[in-house]
Amino acid sequence: MADKIVRQEEHARSPQWLLIETFGELDGNYTIVDWGGHPKEFLSLDKAVKGAAAKIRQAVTVVARSREPLTAVGAGRHVEVYPHFVGDRLHGVQVWSGTEGQAAPPRPRAGAWDINLTTLTALGSAEWADLADIPEEQRGTARSLANMFAQVQTDERELIAMKRIIAAVPGTTHQGVWTVYRRDGASFRSHFSCRIYESLVDQLQHRVAHGISQEISVGAPGEAQPQPLVLLEHRLLEADTPAGEYRALINLRNLRLIRWVHGSPIPEEIAWRGIEGEPAPEVHPDDRPVMVEMARGLAKSSTTGKMRVRGVDGSWITISARASLVAIDQETTAALLKFTMDC
Repeated sequence: MADKIVRQEEHARSPQWLLIETFGELDGNYTIVDWGGHPKEFLSLDKAVKGAAAKIRQAVTVVARSREPLTAVGAGRHVEVYPHFVGDRLHGVQVWSGTEGQAAPPRPRAGAWDINLTTLTALGSAEWADLADIPEEQRGTARSLANMFAQVQTDERELIAMKRIIAAVPGTTHQGVWTVYRRDGASFRSHFSCRIYESLVDQLQHRVAHGISQEISVGAPGEAQPQPLVLLEHRLLEADTPAGEYRALINLRNLRLIRWVHGSPIPEEIAWRGIEGEPAPEVHPDDRPVMVEMARGLAKSSTTGKMRVRGVDGSWITISARASLVAIDQETTAALLKFTMDC
């Protein structure tokens, strides 16, 4: 395996780390999504590394079975392979190949994750939890997608991301460069790649996006530069949010919270994070008909209503809400929910 997994010298003066996605069922149909800090758009393994593709597939099989990093030195080559798992699923590998006397450069920080587009929850690997500085009590379990969005700044492709989340068409891929904010105030640019699959979860078919992210330097070649205002935010925020008002983007297909709108405060009294130790996000069963009627009425105009939502202390909090239809594109819509909490 160590004879020549990747002849990266043909691509650059010195060997660079490759990030290779393996989102499928280890079927060998893998692609390169980052090459030495240069984001790639699902670059074909066979076309990019030619004769080394078979060796890379062999390495993927080895680390998928062992669940451990691989170091192979011999026959004049030095190879490093680092796997990224979410649970039992291998999402990708980082691969470096140089000559036997070369030392591998520092491996870029990366991590893997799943987003369940049916339940709108996210689960990251241990590496991603470290990279994103996720609180210890929230690691290893799914948390709400809105909780994930609360620590990122999206790029100009956010509208496409929203469409992927709402429509959730199996086989669809998406890539982007988002800024991730850590609890210590630091931030980093993260290039991510994902593909949507149908998966059996608790005996039910769910739509799940398998993804992997890697930290990249600011202004890295191939990186999409963010706009001062993301297009979606420009559509939603025509004016500053009034004091006491909260704004959320809701998936009309399942009436679940996608994210809080940038610039809106976050209601800390309401359960929305989907984390252990906090009640599950919920509308009072008696008030769900109000929510359903508000959603149905959006086909004609904005709608209003009062409903009770679960508080972090387990109580029910009454909110006064107004919903408006938001066009993500010509085929996909969501609801912008503006609400205040009744005292």
